[in-house]
Amino acid sequence: MKPPLLLHICCAPDEAWVVNTLNDAYSLHCYFCNPNISPEGEYRLRLAEAQRVALHFNVPFTADTYDPVSWETAIAPFAVTPEGGERCRRCFALRLWRSARFCADIGFPAFTTVMSISPHKRITMLNEAGESAAAAFKVIYRRFDFKKRDGFKKSVTLGRKLGLYRQDYCGCRLSRDERDERLHLKTSRRS
Repeated sequence: MKPPLLLHICCAPDEAWVVNTLNDAYSLHCYFCNPNISPEGEYRLRLAEAQRVALHFNVPFTADTYDPVSWETAIAPFAVTPEGGERCRRCFALRLWRSARFCADIGFPAFTTVMSISPHKRITMLNEAGESAAAAFKVIYRRFDFKKRDGFKKSVTLGRKLGLYRQDYCGCRLSRDERDERLHLKTSRRS
């Protein structure tokens, strides 16, 4: 019998590759917990795509309540910091704390996150947030670095094959603003 593992999901392409990778070894349950995603239309789109992936792989799926105020509160003192810094640490902590709580609530012994597939996420920061959350709820955080062995590239390929929406910012309004600024600078340089 395969051991149960709760899988925190941030987006469908990352979910697809990780479920594809872990499904033979674990009895997975996908958990979409992303109060950081803005605007709500973007959240709904990512949620629908993540549900579609879970259905494709026949994996149980649960979505947390969309609560962007909790994210705003968690990152408020660090809203002016750049992506990859303290605001991301607080965002990871919030999402993985909620994932650990859900993991304990459904009686799963362990959880992990698909976020380690991103080349933009610091694995040390993710692991610290996951282990802290796990300790709070007396569950286990499983460390994976899904970007290894071209995991990100493979997630892009599988996402295309499945026709999945791939976003071009992490999800929060601050990363969206940073993306927009980069695009604006790129466009103005061409002019």
